[in-house]
Amino acid sequence: MLFNRRLHCWLSFTTLVSTCCYTWSEYAASAEAITASKLLKNWSRKAEEDARLFDRLPQHDELFLTPPQVIRKRGYPVEIHHVTTADGYILELHRIPAKPLNDGSPRKAVFIHHGVIESSGTWLVNPSSLALPFLLADQSYDVWLGNFRGNRYSRRHVQLSPKQSKFWQFSWDEIGNFDIPAIINHILTLTGLPTMSYIGHSLGCGVFFIAMVKHPELNAKIDTMVALAPLSSFANFKTPIYRALAPFSRPIEAFLKKIGIWGWLDSDGLGDVLLKSACSPTYKQAKFCRYLLGLVTGHNRENIHPSIVALAVTNIFRGTSVQVIAQFGQNYLAGETFQAYDYGKKGNLKRYGSPEPYEYLLGKITAPVYVFSGGNDLLVTPEDVDWLLTQLTNLKGSVRIPEYSHMDFLWGSDVKEKIYNPVIALLPPP
Repeated sequence: MLFNRRLHCWLSFTTLVSTCCYTWSEYAASAEAITASKLLKNWSRKAEEDARLFDRLPQHDELFLTPPQVIRKRGYPVEIHHVTTADGYILELHRIPAKPLNDGSPRKAVFIHHGVIESSGTWLVNPSSLALPFLLADQSYDVWLGNFRGNRYSRRHVQLSPKQSKFWQFSWDEIGNFDIPAIINHILTLTGLPTMSYIGHSLGCGVFFIAMVKHPELNAKIDTMVALAPLSSFANFKTPIYRALAPFSRPIEAFLKKIGIWGWLDSDGLGDVLLKSACSPTYKQAKFCRYLLGLVTGHNRENIHPSIVALAVTNIFRGTSVQVIAQFGQNYLAGETFQAYDYGKKGNLKRYGSPEPYEYLLGKITAPVYVFSGGNDLLVTPEDVDWLLTQLTNLKGSVRIPEYSHMDFLWGSDVKEKIYNPVIALLPPP
């Protein structure tokens, strides 16, 4: 734990240094490009903004609530379901049930999956009028929210304890190969429906692709798949600090495991308090956290309102395994491909029968897929999305929002008009 805290401090320090350097270079360039009169005008406007920076934000009363508590607080019914995977992990699903049709038949089910180190709560950060689960519920869809194995709400196993290293020995592959099939079959069995819709963000899309390749029979159970900033190839991601660390992902992973860190990046307990206090209670703190977030995911800062920043940032850190994080670095180094976890030549021969990791052939996916991506996304870049589009043989449509970064798909103030309304229009009627 001490090392974990030191690691977080070091990453925060390097991010702060890069932020300062970037800000200075940006200022120098602008000083050469604009006239003195424009500078005076900008300084005057900045002075007005600075005067408001220390104003206190309204206290967000959902900061320490669980996703079911948030759903209930906002006036919606909620159910908690537990699904056991074939390899023994117990996943927690959060459901906003819909009233049946007049003839008693069930409403259309829509499953929504979050990205890496997040949870179902990431979809509930925005006000109800902008949050996808509530928009779908208002349209009478039967809404299901997933949680990756190992995150705060899915940290149980039929035999293993999270205190055991074996509990954390999973990567993207296990999530796609075990979690997604178990969830899909649970929803369809419970509702009696023949098909369902799937909406994913980032790695929530990547694990769907893995499931469809490894379990071809699942394709017929998906009537519509909507991919928001979908992860596949990671060859062109642009976040500077991650690019610098990626070549060292294997020794970093080995070192963390050697000192007993197998699962991490959960802000539970004191971490939650520190994160929320760091990103609030003033506008200045919220804007600074928003700026740091943009350095990692892409800048479209004004689209994320300061009032939700503390809640957004804490919902990023809900925990995962070291292997899940390491796989990002592996896929970056592998180039334009979408491959399984790399265990090294001996480990790969044992698991895949080849010295190289298994490659997921995305052309095998027959479920209909619609892709929405951002032109300003540093994590899932336009170049990597373009590669994905060439691989999907049942691609039904693709939309790119030029100014969108990675997190706009979750927390953007204009996300309803630009993303969610078009997405809902693609779904079968409820």
